[in-house]
Amino acid sequence: MKSESKQERISVGEHIAVRCEACGYRQNLKASDIEDPSKIICTGKDCDVSFSAKEGIKRAIASDNDYMAWCFISDTMIYGKEELSIGTAKSVTLEAPVSAVKKVFLYQDEGKPHDDSIYLVHKFSLPDKLVIISSSSEEMLGQKVEINWTVYANIAEESTQPWRDYLRKAKESLINEDYPDAIIEAEIAVEVTLEAIVWELLIKRKKLEEDVTDWILNHMKGVSDRSKHVMELAIGKKISEINPTVYKAWVNSVAKKRNLIVHQGYAASKEEALEAIGAAFEIIWLMLELVNRKPIRI
Repeated sequence: MKSESKQERISVGEHIAVRCEACGYRQNLKASDIEDPSKIICTGKDCDVSFSAKEGIKRAIASDNDYMAWCFISDTMIYGKEELSIGTAKSVTLEAPVSAVKKVFLYQDEGKPHDDSIYLVHKFSLPDKLVIISSSSEEMLGQKVEINWTVYANIAEESTQPWRDYLRKAKESLINEDYPDAIIEAEIAVEVTLEAIVWELLIKRKKLEEDVTDWILNHMKGVSDRSKHVMELAIGKKISEINPTVYKAWVNSVAKKRNLIVHQGYAASKEEALEAIGAAFEIIWLMLELVNRKPIRI
């Protein structure tokens, strides 16, 4: 059996997780391989439903399925394949050092017979050492087996997309069943996006000087004022006029719920957290489109 040791690293801007609404099947896709973002075909068994990248990503984010979470919680995915001798420990050096590990998956090839008597665990030593430990029955000791591994982690890079960081935190809080924090983080994700977008629009579209833009934003710090009056100044429309449905969903499911949590100690439910994350994603996508950007690079 030939050992495969090639590794590949994918950033979150290149890798997306999508989920089919019809059958719930999850797919992990490389953005550059997507030919038509408006028509992704589900590859689940007996399902050929098509959906847009935006719809698929939203369903993946607004879900408590932890497998679908890691590409949002982490900023990098590194994966590879190793040949192991059962009963020994295999040390793998990652091609890039990481600052924090969020999740490690160990699995055999799909489509090949799996031996359920093989047990795999891992140990990680920062910044770049993954140790895979295998065990089985005495009869299996020493036999060779190929194991795929995937590490979701953060690397030491400054984020250029703060909204993604906060939406990751919202997703992480959702998985940890901290539903109020999930809603708070979702609202912060919207607010940091709004600030960045109105700044860019005022500078580039309205051609205002930076000191003038600073003065405007300092005098209109409220998220409501920025989504209405500052946006109207920048592009001639309030966000509520661009897409009333998306705007109302954000106000009702995210902004108002955040205020209830912070000021009244409201105990949000899991369903409310899921709804808030989905609504936050929708309005973030809407705002990014105003400056010709999207949450993924396709």
